[in-house]
Order: sequence, then structure tokens, then C-alpha cells
Amino acid sequence: MGIIHRIGAGANLDFRNRQLMMTSRSNVTIIIIFMKRRLLIGISGIIIVAGGAAWYLFLRPQTGRIPGVIRKESLTAWNYERTIAEPITGISGADKDLVLGDIDTNKASVSVPKGSFDADRDLSLVTPESVPGYVGNEIDTIGAPLEVSAGQPSRLNEQATVSFRFDPSTLPVDQDTSELRVAYYDGTKWEYIKPISIDKEDGLVTFGTYHFSLFGLTKIKDDTVITEKWIHSQTVDGQIRDGLNNVSDEVSGKIVDLMLQKMGISDESVKGKVLAEMLKNDAYKDIHDSYTSGDMTDMSQKIAVLAGSKIAELVPESAWQEGLKNLTEGTDTVEAVSKAAGYAAEGQYKDAAKIIGEKIADQFLITTAGKIAVEVVQGKIDSWKNDEVEAAYYAYQKGANATFYGYNVDPGDFNSVWDQMRGIRRQLELEAVNRENGVRAEAGLPPLSDRQADAIRDGIKESYRKQFTLRAEKEKAFEEEAARLRLLVDAYKKADFFDSTLGPTGLDKGLDYENKLDVLYHFAQKMMKDTGRFQLSEKNGLLMDKAVAVDDVVQGARMWFSGPEGRKKYAAFLKDRFGIDLFPTLSNLSGSWPNGKMKITDVIVPEAMKEKPKEGGSSENDPGCDFSMDLSQLIGKEMPMVLSIKPSGNAGGTMTFGSSDSEPKEVPFTYVDGVITSSFNEKGAVGSLTLTVSEENGSYVASGPFIITFKNDKGEAKIIASVSASKPVPKPGTSASMEQK
Repeated sequence: MGIIHRIGAGANLDFRNRQLMMTSRSNVTIIIIFMKRRLLIGISGIIIVAGGAAWYLFLRPQTGRIPGVIRKESLTAWNYERTIAEPITGISGADKDLVLGDIDTNKASVSVPKGSFDADRDLSLVTPESVPGYVGNEIDTIGAPLEVSAGQPSRLNEQATVSFRFDPSTLPVDQDTSELRVAYYDGTKWEYIKPISIDKEDGLVTFGTYHFSLFGLTKIKDDTVITEKWIHSQTVDGQIRDGLNNVSDEVSGKIVDLMLQKMGISDESVKGKVLAEMLKNDAYKDIHDSYTSGDMTDMSQKIAVLAGSKIAELVPESAWQEGLKNLTEGTDTVEAVSKAAGYAAEGQYKDAAKIIGEKIADQFLITTAGKIAVEVVQGKIDSWKNDEVEAAYYAYQKGANATFYGYNVDPGDFNSVWDQMRGIRRQLELEAVNRENGVRAEAGLPPLSDRQADAIRDGIKESYRKQFTLRAEKEKAFEEEAARLRLLVDAYKKADFFDSTLGPTGLDKGLDYENKLDVLYHFAQKMMKDTGRFQLSEKNGLLMDKAVAVDDVVQGARMWFSGPEGRKKYAAFLKDRFGIDLFPTLSNLSGSWPNGKMKITDVIVPEAMKEKPKEGGSSENDPGCDFSMDLSQLIGKEMPMVLSIKPSGNAGGTMTFGSSDSEPKEVPFTYVDGVITSSFNEKGAVGSLTLTVSEENGSYVASGPFIITFKNDKGEAKIIASVSASKPVPKPGTSASMEQK
């Protein structure tokens, strides 16, 4: 007689012809199963099987929620009144939506969209007589649980919505609803999932699902539950992000795709050939290096030139010549096409590439392709925060026997998992198409054609196959990263950062627990970047070359979030503790800043100043601006900006600043603690500029507000803009870095 059929997702124990006895003492559960000539004893997470001369020892992880693992905690019975004692039934069909239950009468309802099943299916909704117990120190239950049944476990084609009604007065007045969760029974244990929406005033919680089981409304009372879920999410995010560190590949694909579209070449095999040749070209290493250094513009421009050379090599000359002619009309284009054709005929593909790249992959296209690629990669990472994707991965990794989220698959069978993902699979495909169409619309490009959209959908399956494989290969790295994050959270807790009274004054008191975890985690990432140490260590008190102690992170965070002077205190801490200057020296900022932008964010004009000015020009008190015009049309407008810095010491100098549409103005500035400030007068107008400078991904970045104020006897008008600019950090040994020294 088999003792355990499967340890993993959907694990079941066969208790036929056996007696089960469970006792609980001091949070240690002892499970004893008596069988014919065999004895199974589980003590505090250790299962020992005795039979004949053989002993088997199964050790389970002490943290995390791996499906199918027996929990060590004693369980609490869910006490409730059966609000739906008699099953409510209905038929889910292909052409009609179905709603089971009344949210007011039954305190719960289930909405099933038409087409959720491939054929008509009988559904039922009932409050079961009993449900499996839950861990009492983790949650409080609210109301009665539900059982939604479709006759047999199966995955839905569309997302069903489960709604619960609760009494808002049962929650403390000053407490938000961030701790409300929908409990879902996955076949072996309760999982607590964030609802789609919570309406505290109306007392309504909704939750989306692609599989029916037991559901219930709960409130988390032990924040460890939220912490572990958050740690898991961040770990997945970080590890998957590392594995998808191929944004340069995505940008390459998009640039080639858009270049060929502009040329009118629709043969998908051409794109594949061009891209394949690019990726194995020696020059591609420089492209990837540009990406890792954070210089997306340089990377995209290099891609355009390399793509142009491969197009010149692989696309028939007549096709790309015709494509170039279709781009624009004019003598310059004709000359360029002729010149590129000549180079290509002579085998000088690099020269032909430069012309093709300049004519096809203009800066507009390069920027659009980059945005699309970043959106696509980010979408893949964000999808892992969906519980359904996580469940699909566990089914793939461990296998499942239909009770776990409706999956019935063997371990490692990705094709079966993908097929059974059904509705969530279609959601992933739809989101991928929508993301790209969103960026294309923003750039003024037409939406994807049906053929292009189908190609994206087809690519989604292979993308997730790679991600599932990558995730499975990195489980050990996942565990190690989770342990480091747990160490960090414990250090923050020990320092009372989550206590609204004892925590740092500059840490937003309105944030819920999960939001604070996000904020403090991002600070830890910032400090690791500022110190050049990208690992966390529990070796407190020590200075390490590659790691930063968690106590140092906590100390830095206490400085950073201490209030208005937090930035300065944090900088002093880094200098004192690590000998690191947080802010770039002014000499490093010297020179021209390309990629400058200015965007009007607001225009404020008193009604009295909107009168049309008299003829005859302006005076000292009237700068001559015509405020009778509708200046609100300027809001949202973005224009290129000129910025050049010329230091005259360590704390100031002069800079050339202004819109590229008019003659830039040379103005004085001061530089203190990473902030450039400047003010100037011109024809009665006062301008003030504040730029905060930081180093990000291999570039110096400056951004901040620019405010122009006009005053006269009729009032005060303001034009408010946001400005930004960047310049690459010179590499050691280059002429630029030597000049700065």
C-alpha cells in the first residue's frame, strides 16, 4: 500500500483503511497514521516512514508556501453560519453570462462570463457544511466561506468574479482595508490573495479567478503573511529581471521590425535573418555594453547602424532601394539611395549601413523602439506578480492532480500547463499586444496589423517557456535572495521603521505596511548603488568590498527619512562611514549636457492680466508678453533644451541655459549638496531654476523645476516647467575624465 502518492503540488495522502490521529502541543503538530505493519509519524515538519527495514526522511522548508507540503501549525476550525444552505445552481453557456447568488441576500455572488467553458456546464454555489481548518495566528475569518463547483476541476476561458459583502463597522474606524484578503483553498492549504477591489464604504470585496474551489473573506492579523508574500514577489522580480537582461535584444528586434515596415518589406523571414546575423556579429558586444552602462540612446543608434548593414547584406538590392525611395521624396533621398547602392555593390556594407540607418532609423523610430522593448520586458516581469502565473509555474515545477488551481499535469510538462492556462494565457497575450499598441499610438504610429499581433501572441508562449525554465534553474538563487530580503525586513522591524510613532519622521505615515516595504526596499537598492556594494550581509559592524551590512542600510535609511535635512545627513553618513561622496563634484559636471528637455507643466495668469496689451510695445513693468492669448495650450508641450555648465570653483560658476528655439542665456549658478540653483532677471521677468543632480546607470542626470514669474500692477503670472538633461559619466582614462581631473 502506497503511503504518499506525491510530495508537491496537489499532493494527497490516501487515508483509506487507516486511522488518523492528530494532537497539538506547544505549536508542534504530531501526526500519527496507523496502517498494516507500517507507521508514519510527522513531528514538527519531519516525516518518518517506518516499514520493514526501511526508513525515509522528508525534510520540508520552514518558510514559504510550497504546494502539497504538510503544515506544522495547529489548525483552527472556521466557524460560520451557512448563508447559502441549499445550493444555488445555473448553467454557464457560450452565449449568456451567469450570476449565482445575490450579494445582499446571500452576502456573496459569483459572476461567470459567457464562453468560460467550451461547452455548457452546470455550476453550483453553496456554503459548505465544513471546510479545512486555517492557521489561526495568521488570519481572522470574515463571514462564511463559499464552495463554487463546476462538477469537475477545470480551468476557465474567461475570468470569473467572486464578490463578498462584509459589515464595514466590524473594522476599526482608523484602520484601512489593506489587510483584507480572499482565502482560496488550493487543495492542500489556504492561500491569501489580494482582491481586485475593496469598497469599504459599501462593504464589498471582489476577486478574480480562473478556477473554482473554496473561497472565503479574511483579514491578515500577522504581517509575516504579507511579508513572506512580498519577499517572494521581490525575489521573483529580481531574479527574472536578471534573466531578462536582454533589453538590447528586444530593442534590436523592434528596430529591425520598424525599419522593415517603413521600407514596405513584410516578409517575416527577412526580419529573422537580419536579427540572427546581428546577434552573432562581433559589433553586438558594444551594443550590449551600451545597454548595461545605461546609455539607451547610444545603444539604439549602434543597433540602427548594425541593422542597416545587415539589411544591405541580406535584403535584395532592388527591395531596399525601393524601400528607401518610399520613405521621403526629394533630391537628398535620391542621392542617398544612389550612394548606398554604390557602397553595397562594392561590398562596403558598413558605409551603406550608415546611410540606411540614418534614412530609416531616425531618432524618432529609435526612441519608439526602445520604449516598446522596455515595456515588453517590464510586462514580463510584472506578470509574475499575478497569482495565476505563479500557480502555473508551480504546476509546471511540481506537477498537479487537478485540485491545485485546476491543473492536471506532470512535472516539467510546459505544453500541458500552457494549454490549461486558458484564460490567463489569453490575458497575457492581450496585454502584450496592448502594451505595444499603446507605445505605437503615443509615437503616432499605426496599430499592429493582424499579422503582427498574431506574431506577438505566438511569441508569448515561447517567452514563458524560457521564463519557466529559467525560474526552475534558479531556485537555489531564489532561496538565497529571499533569505537576504528577510534579513533586511527583520532589521527594519527591529529598528521600529513600521511603527507609525517610533519610525523615522520623514517616512510617510499614510503608507500601509506593504507600501512601506516597497519604499524601504528601494532605499536599500539606492544605498547599495551609492556605495557600489550590491549584496546585503548580516556581518554588521564590518566594511566589506562587495556587500553592505543591513545595520548600515538601516542607519542610512534613518538619516534619509529623518526630515528636510535627510538628504544632507545621509550624504554625511556615507562620507563618514564609507568615505564616499554622494554628490558628483562640480568639475565632473562641466561641459555640455545633451538630451536636454523642457516641458511646460502649468501656466497661471490672473484674469486682469489677460486683457489685450496696448500698442506701442513694453515698459520696464510690462515685459511685453501677450497674456490675452490662451497660454494653457502650452501645458504639456515639450521642447529641446540647451544646458552647458562652466564651473569657476567648487561651488558655482556660469551656465548656458534655455530653449533651443531661442538664444540661450548665460546665467550664474551655485552648487551645494548636489543641487544647482540659479535665478536671473530679464525685461521684468524673473526666472528661477533648481536642478537636482545624481548619477544613474552610467550617466549624470539633472532634473527639476524652472519657474518664470511676471509681475505688474495687474498681478503676477507664472509659467512653470520641468527640465531634465543628462551627460555620460566619463570612463576612467578617457580624455574627458583626464580634463576634469
